Amino acid sequence: MYLLILLIILIITIVTLVMMLSIVWGLIVTGGVPFISTNKKDFQAILEAVNLKPSETIYDLGCGKAHLLIYANKHFNSKGIGYELTLWPYLWAKFKIYLTKAKVKVFRTNFFGANLSGADVVFCYLFPEVMAKLEPKFEAELKSGSRVVSYGFRLPNKKVNREVITNDDNVELGKIYVYEY
Repeated sequence: MYLLILLIILIITIVTLVMMLSIVWGLIVTGGVPFISTNKKDFQAILEAVNLKPSETIYDLGCGKAHLLIYANKHFNSKGIGYELTLWPYLWAKFKIYLTKAKVKVFRTNFFGANLSGADVVFCYLFPEVMAKLEPKFEAELKSGSRVVSYGFRLPNKKVNREVITNDDNVELGKIYVYEY
């Protein structure tokens, strides 16, 4: 009995260690982008702000557990593509996609290397330094008519087409910025 308890403790410790190492590795590789989930209560407002239409494809850069993509597929009938480098959220996303049978694909790769030309909408919840690095990528790769929706942080040089406040308690993190290309 004690051996079984020790084995369970060992397994939990190893899983926790792997999760922590994957998060640290993700921070190092992405240049400090932490795993922080978008507030689920704002999903509807985010997708309405960008006027997501059925059959459009939304890309989520740093999709975490893919909750926004799954929500978009189930409530807006869109397709989703996510990029997540950190192992733990990536595995969780794959599991959730399997359970929900959502029309969503998630890739475990750095979104800076991803080709964004197939996106109708790109969603970001990324720090200002990362948004500044992405701005030239958006200009180069997004097709005419594509939209970028950013939660909490602006693109530094692009004119905002629409701004929505969703959270009066935290005005900055409750802002949604929509850009048209």
